[in-house]
Amino acid sequence: METLRSLAVRLEAASETLTSLSHAAPATDPPGVAFGGDAPGRAGEVGRALHRQWTAATGDRAREAHLAAQQLAAVAAAVRSAADNYVETDQDARWQFVGET
Repeated sequence: METLRSLAVRLEAASETLTSLSHAAPATDPPGVAFGGDAPGRAGEVGRALHRQWTAATGDRAREAHLAAQQLAAVAAAVRSAADNYVETDQDARWQFVGET
């Protein structure tokens, strides 16, 4: 059961890492000027459009990372529950075996 518990701990750690990344990714978006969004005319329009596209893509990846983190946390909980059930089943089997002899 320790192998399952160890797996659950690693899955939870991965979930926490993805959660951190989901918060950090949009925070590192460069400002619009990095894309030339402050330029006059058509160049500025293109720069602002590129910046919007960049931030939309970063936001999408952040949401995907957050969803994956939630899914990993759910898997970790299921693995931990399975480990607990195995322990209970082993205890019941021992009790029945000892009780029958």
